[in-house]
Amino acid sequence: MNDEQELRDRLRAIEVPASRIEIDGLVRAGRRRAFRRRSVAGAGGVALATALLLTAPSILTTAGARPDAAPAGASPAATGPTGAGTTAAASPTPCQPSELPLPAGMRNATASGVDPTGRYVVGNEVVGQDFRPVLWTDGKPQALPVRGRSVEVTAVNAAGVAVGLVEDGRQEYVFRYQQGAATRLRTPPGNWHVYPRPAINAAGDVVINAEPSGNSGGEDSVVLLWRAGSTQAVKLPLPDGANAFDITDDGTVVGALYRDGIASAAYAWDQQGKGRKLTAPAGETAAGYAAQGEWATGGLWPSRSAALWNLRTGALTRLTTDGPGDAVNASGWVVAAGVLLRDGAAVDLRIPGGQTGLAVAVSDTGLVVGLARPGGDGAENSGPRVWRC
Repeated sequence: MNDEQELRDRLRAIEVPASRIEIDGLVRAGRRRAFRRRSVAGAGGVALATALLLTAPSILTTAGARPDAAPAGASPAATGPTGAGTTAAASPTPCQPSELPLPAGMRNATASGVDPTGRYVVGNEVVGQDFRPVLWTDGKPQALPVRGRSVEVTAVNAAGVAVGLVEDGRQEYVFRYQQGAATRLRTPPGNWHVYPRPAINAAGDVVINAEPSGNSGGEDSVVLLWRAGSTQAVKLPLPDGANAFDITDDGTVVGALYRDGIASAAYAWDQQGKGRKLTAPAGETAAGYAAQGEWATGGLWPSRSAALWNLRTGALTRLTTDGPGDAVNASGWVVAAGVLLRDGAAVDLRIPGGQTGLAVAVSDTGLVVGLARPGGDGAENSGPRVWRC
């Protein structure tokens, strides 16, 4: 049994809501040891499915247990706002793939994110136990000259400003890459573990969670914000147990409230700490993992379904795919466990030669980024891909 399958089997055994147990450490170690996965994502439960993909490419991270990935060809049904019946969705037109070239000397890289315009794509190569960051601009690759033993780029905005994580010995910190230069973003006084990965909005505001070094499971965690151009973090005045996983262009922070390390509800907060609980069906708990425009996505437990919320109206759409939503665009297209869902239907991400296409992120212009891997049960990474949808 390979590392990925073992991790999948363990996740399937978990039926509780997303937890904040330090799964990012497990994912990162496994991903580096046998790269065939996607990036780590989550702090409280969020990015596990992704990491699985990156080995599959970069979806897992600090949060806690998340549902496992669904087959890329699965065709989930969509459920409308809470109380609506299940409806069958027509199969969308297949998307057309193309390869992303790699910088000279790189062989084992994958895409991990895309900006809303589709012009900028970020990704990482794995070398031994470490990451090496890549930025594609209009399809042209560049190895980012960020110093550190392990450097992982996780997100980029429409201005080409990228953010990520550096691990260098006992140091770990968030960096911003802008106009050819990398800048360390400072945490408050003390020693902090930042997780799961930083998110950035159009203005350049950056958000991530942090807990005191030595703690685990989000104990005594805070949400940190670096405003555009700033290198010093501010702690957002969010309630105890709040974890943030994304930030919208209007500054709304989307995430979840945790109790005893388990997600109790999905939330959207403003930067003054006023929160809106996102709808969940009776008997289920929720966590929000990504947001764009008026849409947010995440997961529902114990059904392990992907969720899509309209942040303006509060309406919930349940997407019955096995795994929470990891990414969403301004049109409400969702990436969940490697599957692109458009209007509730799985989109065929075609790859020649019997390979499987796995989605990681989607731009507002319909550019999907992800990876290819051999057909069947193989988990090898066949390289970064984009699809025009």
